[in-house]
Amino acid sequence: MKILTLVFLALLLSLVFTSPSPDFRAEEEDTPCLKNLRRVLSPEGLGDLVKVALNSAKGPNELGDFESCHTEGLEYVMLSLVMQPEGMAVVKMGLCVPQECASQESFNDLSAFVQQKAQPYLPKDMQVVAEVGVPREVLSESMSAGGIIVLVVTGFVVLLWFLGMLISYTNLGNNGNFRSDKIEDRKMTWALALHSWNPIVNLSKLFTVKDGGDKTLNVLNGVRVLSIGWVILGHSFAFVMFSTVKNGQTLKVLYDSDWFSIVPGGVFAVDTFFFLSGFLTFALLISKMYPKRGMIGIVNTLLIYFHRYYRLIFPMIYIQFFTMYVVRYLGSGPLYRTSWDLMNKSCFANPWQNFLFIANLYPWQMGSTCIGWVWYLMCDMQFFVISPPIIIIYCLNRKIGKLLVVFLVLASMVIMGVMSLVWDISMDGRSSKKTDVADYVYNKPWTRMGAYFVGALFGISYFELTCRDKYQELSGTLFNKCYDILKNSQVISLLVCCFGVGVTALYVFPNAAYARGCNDPTSFTGGNCWPLWLSSLYNFTARPFFVAAVGLIIAPTFVGRLRVIKGFLGAEMFEVLARLNYMVYMIHCVVMMHFLNDLRASVYVTSTSQWFFAIGSTVISFLVGIPLTLICEVPFMNLEKYVLFPKKPKRQDHITVEAEYTKGNRNSEFYKLEDHDDTMESGKKLLE
Repeated sequence: MKILTLVFLALLLSLVFTSPSPDFRAEEEDTPCLKNLRRVLSPEGLGDLVKVALNSAKGPNELGDFESCHTEGLEYVMLSLVMQPEGMAVVKMGLCVPQECASQESFNDLSAFVQQKAQPYLPKDMQVVAEVGVPREVLSESMSAGGIIVLVVTGFVVLLWFLGMLISYTNLGNNGNFRSDKIEDRKMTWALALHSWNPIVNLSKLFTVKDGGDKTLNVLNGVRVLSIGWVILGHSFAFVMFSTVKNGQTLKVLYDSDWFSIVPGGVFAVDTFFFLSGFLTFALLISKMYPKRGMIGIVNTLLIYFHRYYRLIFPMIYIQFFTMYVVRYLGSGPLYRTSWDLMNKSCFANPWQNFLFIANLYPWQMGSTCIGWVWYLMCDMQFFVISPPIIIIYCLNRKIGKLLVVFLVLASMVIMGVMSLVWDISMDGRSSKKTDVADYVYNKPWTRMGAYFVGALFGISYFELTCRDKYQELSGTLFNKCYDILKNSQVISLLVCCFGVGVTALYVFPNAAYARGCNDPTSFTGGNCWPLWLSSLYNFTARPFFVAAVGLIIAPTFVGRLRVIKGFLGAEMFEVLARLNYMVYMIHCVVMMHFLNDLRASVYVTSTSQWFFAIGSTVISFLVGIPLTLICEVPFMNLEKYVLFPKKPKRQDHITVEAEYTKGNRNSEFYKLEDHDDTMESGKKLLE
């Protein structure tokens, strides 16, 4: 950006403060800061001048030497050129200055100078201001009351771990029934509540792969894990742009290789999550609701919503408050606490929207969302809310249900296509006509629901495939005819898979070419060099077509074809890692920002360094996800199983599924989707 060139002019601090005279003679009106600057620049201050020169940044986005600057008479300050009203620091510089200059007042003239010089290069509604912070003053602050409370709660959870182990491995809480091997039959309710927190048992469940059962849908575990890795890869390249990068002007070289398209193509990984969520929601709920033709009652419907909310809310609460109150004290770099304070500003302004799953709609701006990466959960919950009524319609009339799902997919495509035409939105989501276009197209449900309901169609198809023998009316559906073709021909299955791979590549690989030829990937301004019809067509089809192609890749595995793909995506390793996906998604941004904010030196970005950063962030996120899963996810899943809705003893007389669920005493069991092992969606045990 052109504004980077202004930094070198701004570094002439002695000229900018009050334009001191060439002979540096003291004047009566000199401030303490200016007097010390004159002393440093005089022969008698040569020693301090050397320290100032050596420990200060030599160019834009350099940090200097934070630790060496802390000597008598000198102080380290962080000078940031901040884009307003976004509050985004586009340039950061670490300066070693006399202690009397370590304040915002000493840099007021510099701020005015920067605003004057930068204004011709900025849009009318933007400005750049110079802000100064003293890192050591911020780092000396003690932990807030909120941070202490979060740590106390965490300590209480650790106490519950020990109590859970005590209950599990002793006779405490026994109810006198020693005949059963299941602990839920041997312990009283209060004991089961404590047993739910046993970290040894919970950790064992996380890493245990059960033999037997239907493994058809295990391919989804591989898709889920690869998708979260793709998300982390994309974020690793995006987040580094906001750290102190030395070579910000040359980052475009990263896009020279077409294979680099995989990085910005990571936006499709979230659409893949929507696809999986729609698939599982419809496949699971239809299998439960179809025997009763959707007539499940108000209580069961409310329990379905409660189940989903209950499974998602506790990890979100913990991560949000941990990020707001604790994370800022985990590092000590010159940018660490101020960066987290800026990120957490939206959390203190809007702390409750996440808990209602409306943060992608209110506040409207993406930058005002608390822990903004949870916008995915907002959309996913909103899609889930409207899913049961659609499933009920499908159970009553399959054709109308399918048409309704198709309509929602087409509606999402049309909305995205129309906005692309009106605002000339490029394929990377920018617009030269509307600066805040991302607030309308990136995290809003009307542009994302297409991927979810494409997944819903595949979920419906899977239900019809698995239940075709049970329900005669499903045997001749269009979906089952297509599955019969795949089942009867290995060649056609392979061609369908290859077609799916080709379609995904068609939407992913133009990213690098577009960035090289049409736009500056490091710029915050919009632009579009594609013809309007082409960019609109891309945006119109991209998300639904991409996830449909993913569905075509895995669909042949449902009928036993493509065993290589099924063996890879369904590997036990992916089954274990998939159980950590939810917490990995919640914590991976914190892991990456912790590393970048805690740097003591500037970053020189290369393709190799970024790939290593992405791989390291992925590994650390999964490792950190293990204890977090044991703190705020698995225990609550156990409490639901053992305490809130315990499984009732099996009846001795045989009752068919249809008849059993017509009795009014089964409400508390209907909504249970047998998903207590899954962590990214609403359960691990995907289907019986």
